[in-house]
Amino acid sequence: MKKLLLIFTVLLAGLSFSACTYETNTIVIGEGDWQSNQFYNQVAKIMIEEGYGVEVEVMQVDTPLLIASLTDGSIDLNLETWSDNMPTYESDIETGNYQELGLNFNDNYQGIYVPTYLAEEYDLEFITDLVDHKELFPDPEVTNWDPETDKAVVYGGPSGWQVTTFLVNKFSNEEVYPELVEHFEFRPLESTALLDATLTDAYNSEEPWAGYNWEPTTIMGLFDMTLLKDQADYDKDTGAGMVPTNDVTVVASNNFVETYPEIVVFLENYRTSAQVASDALAYMAENELSAADTAAWWLENNKDMWTTWVPEDVVSKVEASL
Repeated sequence: MKKLLLIFTVLLAGLSFSACTYETNTIVIGEGDWQSNQFYNQVAKIMIEEGYGVEVEVMQVDTPLLIASLTDGSIDLNLETWSDNMPTYESDIETGNYQELGLNFNDNYQGIYVPTYLAEEYDLEFITDLVDHKELFPDPEVTNWDPETDKAVVYGGPSGWQVTTFLVNKFSNEEVYPELVEHFEFRPLESTALLDATLTDAYNSEEPWAGYNWEPTTIMGLFDMTLLKDQADYDKDTGAGMVPTNDVTVVASNNFVETYPEIVVFLENYRTSAQVASDALAYMAENELSAADTAAWWLENNKDMWTTWVPEDVVSKVEASL
């Protein structure tokens, strides 16, 4: 009887631990203040809750707190980790503060764009081609602007961004880009809303526009834009060359990796592209949807992609929920 009682107690404890781990625990996903991150998190949230039966909480957090929270385990996951923007990323992974599970996407181009209709009409391929068509980009703040004497304008993002500093240096680099420096002013705009507004106004009227943007964004999903090439070798300090793409990764706390091995396998397979996010964000904007509704729409219409991430039983559960 004592042996039977001991066995029963051990089994009961095991069942209680299992229930605590997989039924009452909540997975916390960190979220930055941008829409693609919101979309990606909602895709993962639906798949984890419906496919694996584990509750998910999404918590908005800035980058320094995200790093600390992944390290101490108070945040379990981040689905869109811009590794180049996290100064301690490589050392954090190397020392085991948290773990990299996979690559979400790495086709996140950024730089100086023009509308494709403009690129095709004027054969704009390289950033230096702008010089030959300076008259297309007048300064709206200069009365009676004269291309012979006044500088043309290329728009940029907020001045606090690292990429803005890079582009300011490009348009000041007389050694590599003497004609750009002579004929163009790179003008940072202090909000992405204002930057997008200048592009939207020009695009809707099929007028010329040149300025900074990046992928994935709603704008890149809504508009057909062309990234201008740069033949110079990349130098982050002088602004020369193209801005390199960034590995945007999926990372997880050590405790999460130990606790949810099946979900870890799903997240190791969680691979998309910047275009996936741009198209989803465009659909969200056009239809005035929430990130959660957009994620559900995307899962319904992109089964050829996400069904490769998870086993058949999970696929069936997620499909049933949709």
